[in-house]
Amino acid sequence: MRVERNLPTPQSDENSNRAANGGPVGAGHITFGQAAEQLLSQGFESLPIRMGGKAPAVTRWSSVEIDDAKVAQWCRTHANCGVGLRTGRLIGLDIDCLDAHAAHRVQSLAEARFGATLVRVGQWPKRLLLYRADQAFPKLKSGSVEILGAGQQFVAFGSHSGTGKPYYWPTGETVLDYEIDDLPLITEDDARSFLAEVHPGPQRAARRAGKTAPRAATGPVEVVRRNGWVVDGRDAWLSQIAFHSVHDLIDRGETPVPVALASLVWERFANTTDLDRPRSSTGRAFDVADATRKVTDKLDLLDEGRLPGREVSTPTLDYTSAALSVEKGRTRLQEVLSGHCEKVLAWHRSQEKDPPSLGVRATVGLGKSRAARAAISDMMPALRGQGLPHRVLVFTPSHALAEETACAWRDLGIDATVLRGYERKDPTTGDPMCRDIEMVRAVLASGLSVQDHACRSREGNQCRFFESCLKQQNRKDAAVADVVVAPYDALFSGLAFSEDNVALILVDEGCWQRAVETCSDLFVEDLLDEPLHGMGENRVGGSPVAAMADLSAFRQAAARALRLGQKDMSLIRSLRAEGLTHKDCQHAAKLEEWRRPAVAFVPGLDRARRAEALRTAKANQRIDLLSRFWRALADLLRYGEQPGQSLQVRPAGSDGRQAIEMRRVKRLHDSLRGKPVLHLDATLRQSLAEAILPPMEIECINVAAPHMHVRLVTGSFGKSMICPLPGLPPEEFRRRENRLRECVDYVRWHALRVFPRDVLVVTYQAIEPAFIDIPNVVTAHFNAVAGLDIYKDVAMLIGIGRPLPPSQEAEELARALFGGVEASGYVSDRVGLYMRTGRTCGLAAVRHKDETAETLRAAICDDELVQAIGRGRGVNRTAANPLEVHILADVALPLVYDRLTSWDAEKPDPFQQMLLASVAVNSPADAAALHPELFGNSNEAKLAIKRSAFKGQNPMYSPYREMTLKSAAYRRDGRGRCWQRVWWVSGDEAQMRCLLETALGKLSGWRI
Repeated sequence: MRVERNLPTPQSDENSNRAANGGPVGAGHITFGQAAEQLLSQGFESLPIRMGGKAPAVTRWSSVEIDDAKVAQWCRTHANCGVGLRTGRLIGLDIDCLDAHAAHRVQSLAEARFGATLVRVGQWPKRLLLYRADQAFPKLKSGSVEILGAGQQFVAFGSHSGTGKPYYWPTGETVLDYEIDDLPLITEDDARSFLAEVHPGPQRAARRAGKTAPRAATGPVEVVRRNGWVVDGRDAWLSQIAFHSVHDLIDRGETPVPVALASLVWERFANTTDLDRPRSSTGRAFDVADATRKVTDKLDLLDEGRLPGREVSTPTLDYTSAALSVEKGRTRLQEVLSGHCEKVLAWHRSQEKDPPSLGVRATVGLGKSRAARAAISDMMPALRGQGLPHRVLVFTPSHALAEETACAWRDLGIDATVLRGYERKDPTTGDPMCRDIEMVRAVLASGLSVQDHACRSREGNQCRFFESCLKQQNRKDAAVADVVVAPYDALFSGLAFSEDNVALILVDEGCWQRAVETCSDLFVEDLLDEPLHGMGENRVGGSPVAAMADLSAFRQAAARALRLGQKDMSLIRSLRAEGLTHKDCQHAAKLEEWRRPAVAFVPGLDRARRAEALRTAKANQRIDLLSRFWRALADLLRYGEQPGQSLQVRPAGSDGRQAIEMRRVKRLHDSLRGKPVLHLDATLRQSLAEAILPPMEIECINVAAPHMHVRLVTGSFGKSMICPLPGLPPEEFRRRENRLRECVDYVRWHALRVFPRDVLVVTYQAIEPAFIDIPNVVTAHFNAVAGLDIYKDVAMLIGIGRPLPPSQEAEELARALFGGVEASGYVSDRVGLYMRTGRTCGLAAVRHKDETAETLRAAICDDELVQAIGRGRGVNRTAANPLEVHILADVALPLVYDRLTSWDAEKPDPFQQMLLASVAVNSPADAAALHPELFGNSNEAKLAIKRSAFKGQNPMYSPYREMTLKSAAYRRDGRGRCWQRVWWVSGDEAQMRCLLETALGKLSGWRI
């Protein structure tokens, strides 16, 4: 309820200026003796504050009981002090940010999330918002935003130590006007979610905002601060102050008084700006006239309807939450797959139109592969019975998954085999599939048929291992099996069948990445160093000497163009500037090929002829690479950037050499074209699928996972933050090592919480070993988990980091797959997340400016994380077997989130670190003695504990960070020893007492 103010509100001249504008009222003359009793009656716990400072004038202020007697005592002894308010049930949301745009953004978000409330200002644009909590929680912080909780306090009335001016309440209403129950309610989860939304903090957000803020408000000049004072861009800063001051009045529905408003703007400017140096443009000092001009400009724009707004946009969702239950989703999946099989059967009967092609994007764990096997196995007898093609080709990401898939088909009574590669081993015996792999590699590199040139020729020559070759037996098995399972590479190399009796191609999971072939074995410098000899007979035209001269000239021109294109202009322009045409490049390719000697690969070669053939093949690989380079240049000059291939020049490496990176997209093999296709992929993206496979209809089946509880922890978890790689400077190595140690402790804490059930950690391969010694933790790394079903029963899945490709990599992949892509880089964008409560929260996430490159970024990064999370099979969980998912990354995945929080609020604090080591105590001296690996001495322990939310005098809660704790009070032997407290997770009292006495000496007291 609204409280009648019983106190006078005398105003200084400055406060009168504020009042003249209908707002901010100061209360610089209100003292503890005047306000404390009234505040206590309204539910607030007041503290006497030292004049001109922020610290309480009393000791043990964070734990003492504040009642009528205590307030009366302090009123007698500290009547003239300022007034502080202890937080706990009262919550202070402290925006400690000197950027006006960022501070306004954070306040607007807080008011949108929790409701409008009282605001207290000391040094504008910093501000503090008041809320309340039904259950107290510790202080939380992220960047420049701090949420003051149990054991904290803030100044309500007094003088600011920096400005020397009174704290004020800009809306005109103060804490004296309200009961504590009138304040909006906030919970700890609300607070953590809010801090995650404002991550990476107002300061970093401000740098982005400075680029997009209204020019009329900020000007184009960057505002530079030193030690909190604006030293450069002062005119722009004055414009910002005027802009926000005018808007503050508009938001309160008040009419500006120009003179008073200018005075307020000048006061804010003077309190935040270095005024010792004159203006560089005029040589004169800033004064109130400058503030008046800025205010006049903003008010003129307001009158004309041209003052830019400062509304904070609400992020919108770009996905919808899944509504289908698992049962309905599986029913729909069966209907879709059965319908497609009917279309396949009908097409084989008539073949009157293009073969049916279907892509199914269904939630991970729904059972796409199993349902597809069931539908296809029902179709196969009908195809066979009508004499139609009936065999099925199944393509999987790896040989390991191919073996698993073939077993699943055999379980249905279907003859299935895996087409194994030459370099594989037999899964039963471990023997190599091919025992002359050197010959196979050389034949493949020469672009020849392995069967004809390494195994058995049409003339009857054969490899000495042919008769007992496991690969040959595998080929025979594959030729007659009803289902042949192969890794994705076979999509592009084809399968050698004597009879075309394939009914359907089934592609399980996304295959587009396997289609992109990248070669960076050629360098710009090589064009000048490659030999010219070996032109051979005249097959191109002109003498070999003239041909060598032409090729040398072409190479030199290309080298100059590549260097110029890498520095100053597009590659096409630089090639043309050197006089090169597409016909020149085609001719150069032929000249390179002229150098190529014939190689005689025949199965069963004797040792000498074999050695010669291998040497020739190796030399020809280099010639083929140069020929490919010239033909890529010819296509670039003739057609421009086209889908299917790309060529880029990399910056010089440490050796000063520039790599030429050529990419091309492998085509679906001709033997597989014109066949019905079924593509199953939980993260299917139509444009990427159709870059490799034929055009397809897309069916999306999104299923809810009500028992998968997702926690998103925002923070910096990139490779450059947590991977301590060899070769780094020592300081950088230690910084990354410390962050990795924090992540390991986070996993240890939560693994202990769910023990003995397992936790799966998915992260970067480089740091995977850091987690393997945690007892109930299993690990995997990005790009090596898709399709795996072995983690379906873990209690928790923790993803650390994100496989974000460099922006240039996303651009070049997009360029190779789709053609022209703008090299525009990444930006940070606020995107929406769907919370289980139904609310939409915002998050700063990376996006690529180019829409096509963004598709590649999302496919590589976001989709891989979705696949990793899917290993826990969240859709199949029940209330008795829930799955916890923790995502430690700045990503916005299309999931339903239960908790949004920040790393600053979640990272293990000293109290947790002590618990993970053995026990935690509230005595810094004892903490140092018990944990020398954490604290060098008692002072280090004291500072570390002070910096964390836990302090010795604060109340401790159990459970603490979701862990139930045991505790006891103890007292060390000796005179003057006080009672202290110890906490632990597991173990009995006797063990804990023994542990303490081992480290601290005899205990004279112990009690629960």
